[in-house]
Amino acid sequence: MSPLLADGADRWRTLLEATEPGTALPRALESAVEQALLPPDEEATQALLRTCGLLRAAAEDALRAVWYRVDHESEERLVPVIARLSGGRLDDLEVRVTAAAATDAIRIALGTGAGAEAGAEGPGSPADLAVRCLRRFGRTAVS
Repeated sequence: MSPLLADGADRWRTLLEATEPGTALPRALESAVEQALLPPDEEATQALLRTCGLLRAAAEDALRAVWYRVDHESEERLVPVIARLSGGRLDDLEVRVTAAAATDAIRIALGTGAGAEAGAEGPGSPADLAVRCLRRFGRTAVS
């Protein structure tokens, strides 16, 4: 399970790293999440659905521990990407909180989507839920 989850985390981080400097951070995060979680073809759709199925099984302690470890590693790798994209507008604490929120938005979206057995696209899909989480974080962080 670890390689599968790590591959997904690497994919969205790579998309985020490719973002042009000067792009607004909230938009960059949303775009990378949408690209990473919206499957471009049937093979990717099936892979996403398999991942959601594995996450349903993550209720077992051993699988949950793997999921949280991969999530934490992804968050750590995301910190320098967020720092670069913020262009110095965020201090170290804000960078870390943003990396944690972005990583957890995906974790929560995949877990919620997995629990609801939502489809790979459209309302309730992992991409839709992750973007909703990011937007909610953005409103809360600004308030």
